[in-house]
Amino acid sequence: MREKPTLRGQFFWAALKMLALSLLVGVAVIVVVMVIFTQRVPDGDKFLVSSLSFLFGKETMGPGGMIPVLVLAGVLLCLLVAGVCTLVTSRLTGRLTATLKTLRQAADNLREGDLDFQIMACDEKELDELSQSLESVRQRLKTAAVAEATAQEERGLLMANLSHDLRTPITAIKGYVEGIQDGIANTPEKQRHYLDIVYNKSLLLEKLVRNMSDFSEYELGRMQYHFEYVEMSPFLQDLSEEYQADVGRNGMSFTSQIPRGHYVVTADRSKLKRVLDNLISNAIKYGRPQGEIALVAEEYEKGLVIQVSDNGKGISTQALRHVFDSFFRADSARTSSVPGSGLGLAICRSIVDSHHGKIWLTSEEGEGTRAFIYLPLQKEEGML
Repeated sequence: MREKPTLRGQFFWAALKMLALSLLVGVAVIVVVMVIFTQRVPDGDKFLVSSLSFLFGKETMGPGGMIPVLVLAGVLLCLLVAGVCTLVTSRLTGRLTATLKTLRQAADNLREGDLDFQIMACDEKELDELSQSLESVRQRLKTAAVAEATAQEERGLLMANLSHDLRTPITAIKGYVEGIQDGIANTPEKQRHYLDIVYNKSLLLEKLVRNMSDFSEYELGRMQYHFEYVEMSPFLQDLSEEYQADVGRNGMSFTSQIPRGHYVVTADRSKLKRVLDNLISNAIKYGRPQGEIALVAEEYEKGLVIQVSDNGKGISTQALRHVFDSFFRADSARTSSVPGSGLGLAICRSIVDSHHGKIWLTSEEGEGTRAFIYLPLQKEEGML
């Protein structure tokens, strides 16, 4: 690919061209004047030879007659040189002005938010580099605008889903409380049953509000952490007992393999629990009826790997690439009967990244999904 000329090179070659053309034109004018003089003036050739001899300091005859001719030739030469310089410079500046006008229009379009155009390449190297930079900015702005429009649409859908999810338990709580007030629950057993339902619905409301709070913190990048040294064996053991009950209520079986030993990580307990809660919740949502969910932890390369697995329907290879994107769901939120905002795994990744760890998923359709969390272990000498 031929390298584009620079502006300095353009002006340098333009100056050389003007000089060369001026010399050629000057020489041509002088030659023409001499030819005309020798043809129109009697004995002009002899007089011209004698005049040239006078210019070189030799004997001359009537040199005064040659002075007007030389003055005329000089004036014509200056006029022609000026004309040639003006023509060449006008062409160069005209081309540069047109290019700069195009780039200025492109900058105005970017300022006004009009991104549906393309900035073409320029012939000059510096201007071409500038046009490429502006085109790169335009493409990035357009990509960001498309992503923002998509995110805005998904935010609206999220708010609609959350509003619906909030309305459902609120309506249920209101109905059962009215049933108690109106005396429909006229036995202690019925009242206890109604109160249990109200309590469970209030737990669901609490979870939804927490999700909304997490979403706001995630969007604003203001998620607060309270890090401390956490003994992972008792921490995971306590969670396993909690998950055992949750999974059992959904008609599924739960197993855990927690290593005994001294495994300490620097973590925020509530945020780390939030990650595991989300993984277990996903396993319950997408697992098979009467399926199996397992929580396994083991040491690996100066860290602790926590695995949550299920034997559900799995995730396609294409969807697996996007599961950590905000608002992404393998099943469309508009059509899927499985509730959710599509933010859980995005928030989980943000939390795990803040713990200097890693999170990833593997899955096979029809076989199940495994989620992995890697957390670096705290060195003994770094303990408080």
